[in-house]
Amino acid sequence: MRFPSEMQIHERGRVIVIDIIDEQCGQLAKLLEPQLEAGRRSFVFDLAKANFLNSVNIASLIAARNRIVALEGKVAVANLADNIKSVFRVLKLERLFDLELKLDAAIARVG
Repeated sequence: MRFPSEMQIHERGRVIVIDIIDEQCGQLAKLLEPQLEAGRRSFVFDLAKANFLNSVNIASLIAARNRIVALEGKVAVANLADNIKSVFRVLKLERLFDLELKLDAAIARVG
């Protein structure tokens, strides 16, 4: 499924993988909600194509994570660039996300 924002969503087994593209996290809630309504509960946010995230985009990721967890779902992030990991660590987001996962490991974690 492709959206105008260029963020893409695809399934790997029973896990929904959402490719996060830089500044386009604002579209995450719109992309996520139909999946949640369909009963999906395992998600990976793949940040391989993200080079920079501002505070609004990080807040969107946190809000999406909180929405998933509130519905007893599981979420992981994968493929964080070193600069994004650094920001996540400064914000102490390693309490919410494992920052070291590659895509296959993240899928295994939530699957």
